[in-house]
Order: sequence, then C-alpha cells, then structure tokens
Amino acid sequence: MLLLTVAFLTLATGFGVRFSYLGVPGSVSRGDPIWLDCGYDLEGDELYSVKWYKDNVEFYRFLPSDKPSAQMYSLDGVFLDLLRSNATHAFLYTSDLDTEGTYGCEVSTEVPSFRTIKAGKELRVHVIPKEGPRIYGVQKSYRIGDFVNMTCLFGPSKPPAQITWYINGEEAPVPYVSPTTPSGDQEVISESRLSFALEAPLMSLSVRCLASLSQVHATSSLELIVGEGTSGAEFQRILHVPPGQEGPVITGGLPRYYVGDIVDVNCSSARSLDLPQLEWHINDKMARPEFLTPYPPTHYPDGLSSAKLGLQFRVLSEHLRGDEMRLKCTATHSSIITRTSAETLLLGDNHRSSGFHTSDRSSTAVTQVLSSTLNWLLILMYLTKRTLS
Repeated sequence: MLLLTVAFLTLATGFGVRFSYLGVPGSVSRGDPIWLDCGYDLEGDELYSVKWYKDNVEFYRFLPSDKPSAQMYSLDGVFLDLLRSNATHAFLYTSDLDTEGTYGCEVSTEVPSFRTIKAGKELRVHVIPKEGPRIYGVQKSYRIGDFVNMTCLFGPSKPPAQITWYINGEEAPVPYVSPTTPSGDQEVISESRLSFALEAPLMSLSVRCLASLSQVHATSSLELIVGEGTSGAEFQRILHVPPGQEGPVITGGLPRYYVGDIVDVNCSSARSLDLPQLEWHINDKMARPEFLTPYPPTHYPDGLSSAKLGLQFRVLSEHLRGDEMRLKCTATHSSIITRTSAETLLLGDNHRSSGFHTSDRSSTAVTQVLSSTLNWLLILMYLTKRTLS
C-alpha cells in the first residue's frame, strides 16, 4: 500500500475531521499582506485546537476552551495580526524575505476521538522592481573600429534575472556577451556585459538589454511513503484546494520496494490553463536526470492541459531509510516577467561628423531613474565594491 495516501484518506474519511481547503498563496510580493486559510469539516466532532506552523515551527494556535482563545508566538518573517486571526484564518499584515517558507495547518478534535490532521504548502516572496534595467559604460561618441564595452544592471530583485542583449533589434551573438549569474536566495543585482568591435560598413547601430524573471504562482506536492513502520501523523506537504484545482497525482507505485527492485511511477499535473514544471524527489533529494522520462503534454477540448513526468530507477541500499522510501512529485506554476532598458543609439544616419554620439530615445526612463533613488544608491555601491575589489 502507498502509506501516505492511505493514511491521508483515512484521516479524511474515517477520523471524522477532514480538510476542505488549505489557502496559502504560492507567491507574494515583499510587503504584501497575507491571508492564511485553513478550511476543515469536523463532521460532528468538537474542535480542540487549530495550530499554524512555518517550517514546522508553531506561530499561532486557537483553542476554543482557552481564555483568550487565540495565542501567538514570535517568529522571524511572521507578522501576525492576532485580532484578525481566528479558528479558520491567520492574517499576516505584511511580509518580508524571511516570510518565505512552508506554512502548515494542524486541526485536532476533542476527546473521545482526539484526531489530528495536518497539511502544508510552500509560500515564496518575490521582489520585482518596477524600473527596467540600465546600461552603463556608454561613451559619448563612437567611430568605426572602436571597441564597445558596456554593462547592463538590473535589480535588486528576487529571483535573479536573466539578461538578454539586443543589437538593432536582434539578439546579440553569444561571443559578445559575458553574463554574471547571481546565486543565493536573497535579492541581488543581475549583471551582464556586452563587448564587441565596431566594424564597417555599419550605418546604424542601437543596443538595449532585457531582464527576465520567473515568478512562481503556486507549488503543490504529493509525497508517497512506501515501506513499513510509517506513521500517518507526519506533516503532509499536500495542497488541498477546491475541486478543479488539485495538485499532482502519482500512479504506478508498489506497496513496498527492496534493493534491486525497479521503481516505475508517473506524475501527472491537474488540468490547467498553463502547464506547470514537474519535479521528482527521492527522499527529499532531486531525482537524477537519467531517472526521468518526460512525456508530451495532454491537451483537452476545453482548452486546458496537463503535464506528465515519469520516474524510473533501480532501488539501491542508499534509497532506503530502514524499510522506507519517500517519492515526491512537485508541480510549479510560474510566469515570466520582463523589463527592458531604454534603447541606446550608438551609430545613426543623422550623425555626419567623424564622431558618432549616443542618444537616449526614452524620455520616460529619465523619470523612472529619478523616482528610484534607493535603487540608484544600491547600484552605485555595487559598482564601487566591484572597482575596489
């Protein structure tokens, strides 16, 4: 038997209390308020407690028998408004980068049943600048034979941006570009350098850069625990949503695996307008690429689609923790956000002197630069640090 699935169905049908909805936004922008919604059906039982966790650390509990019923615990990134929180909701009046994490709700009923169900969902915090990227290092004039060496900076942002250069509306050749890929889980400044020599017979030349960010909207997971000795009271990272918005489904699993057995399972996403990215994890580690079998998406007459990703590998002793193995599939829905710089003219037909001068065609960019003093200071500090190092 697939123990986590069976355990959850038992919790949902045999224990009296069941989840109807777990409302945790997949992503927010820094500073946004957040409603956390824990929808449950006691099915005749009496409520004992509702508790909220961030990364398995409790920050709020509601016990109807206590006076007062609601109690909060201080936790970095959790800005709880106790007066606006109750037995079904927890309200965070703002958010910062520390707010990111997995939020879980735990519901317990009174004696004699005294049953507990748990579920959780990941929340991510994004920082998306309103201003576009900026180009630095542009000379006052250029001649044929000069060397162009300029830098595009964007941010700070979270996640980091991918920067693309365009020359006369076409993507710049790969040898011209030297990208710097930021890493880490905090807001960072993304950078890319464009370098090439001006060669005849160029009559017109303009450059711009484009910053692209992937913004996650929702992440849902289904985890199967196969083997003996598994408790159904473990924290379940399963997304509970209304019908039609379900998380992924895993098929093909066996009740138990031994060393040398072949695991051959498939993960299918729920039908949706946008196809999610599917990922497999084995015991919380990303599955190796050679274990994965991608399938073409399935398209339905109503315009919805679903994705499918297979997982196949031979079980080794390292895959088993005692007699247990965890297989988790995660579906991530995201969209691409783009910001573009002002177009910079290096060479043009209207220049008749021996030196060609640059021209900024975007008057709105000036207004945006003046309105973002903080970003300017951060970028100047970043450039100064690079120069000193």
